[in-house]
Amino acid sequence: MLPMMKPKIAVCTHMIPSIEEVAALARENGSLAIDYSLDSQNLHACGTDIERLHDLTRGSELEIRYHCFFGDVEIGHTDARHGDAALAKIKEAIDYVQSFGGRYVTLHVGLNSRLHGELDWENALKNLRELVIFGKERGVTVCLENLKSGFTSEPERFLKLIELSGASVTFDIGHAISSDAGKNGARAEEFVRLVSPYIINAHIYEAEEAPGHIAPKDLDTIEPVLQELIKTDCGWWVIELGDQEEIRRTRNLIQSFLSRYSS
Repeated sequence: MLPMMKPKIAVCTHMIPSIEEVAALARENGSLAIDYSLDSQNLHACGTDIERLHDLTRGSELEIRYHCFFGDVEIGHTDARHGDAALAKIKEAIDYVQSFGGRYVTLHVGLNSRLHGELDWENALKNLRELVIFGKERGVTVCLENLKSGFTSEPERFLKLIELSGASVTFDIGHAISSDAGKNGARAEEFVRLVSPYIINAHIYEAEEAPGHIAPKDLDTIEPVLQELIKTDCGWWVIELGDQEEIRRTRNLIQSFLSRYSS
C-alpha cells in the first residue's frame, strides 16, 4: 500500500450560521481546521471573527485557510474595468489573509453564473497570474477552485489556466460531479488525476443540485475520487456542508475511509 498524507478535516464558515457553531464542530474533528469565507463587502469585520475563533479554540492548535467566496466581483470579466476592480478587491483580501497569518486563499473565475456570457479567458489568465505573484510576495498561496459551470468546469481548460497562471488548485468534488462535463462522462477521479500535482485543498460533498450541496449517504459515488486525492499532497479536506448532522455523518464516512488507508 502506498504511503499517504492524512489530511486535516476542516469545516467551512460560509454554510454554518455562527462562529460558535463552527468552532464547536471543528473541535469534534480532532484537528482544529477551519475554512473561513471572507466577506467582500466588509473585510474589516473578518478580523473580529478570526479573533473570536482563536478565543473559542484557545489552548489548541488552530489552522485557518481562507476562501474568497465573492459573487460580486469577477477577475475574468470581459470588461477590463470590472476585472480591475475585482483584482483590487482580491488583492485587498490577500493582504488581510497575510495580516491574519494565513497562508492559503481560494478564489474563483466565473462564480456568478449571470456573468458566464461575459467572461474573457485572457482577462482571467492575466489577472489570476497577477494574483498568484501578489500572493507569493506575501507568503500566501493562491488556489483556483473548479466550478460547476464556466470554463473552470472543463478539465482541460482548467488545467491550462492553472499551468499558465502558476496557481494551485482547490478541487471541489461536488462541482466536478455535477458539472456539464461530469454529466457528459468526464469522471471526477480522472479530473483529480489530471490536476493532481497542483491540488492543495479539496471540498468534500457529493453533488451540487437544487437547493444546494448534497451530503453523501455513503461513499459509493465519491470513494473513487477520495482514492485519487489521497495519492496527492492535498492535506486539507473541507466538508462543505451546513447541516450539523450531515457534517458529522460525512466526517465519520471520511474518517472510516482514511482508517482503511492508514499504515
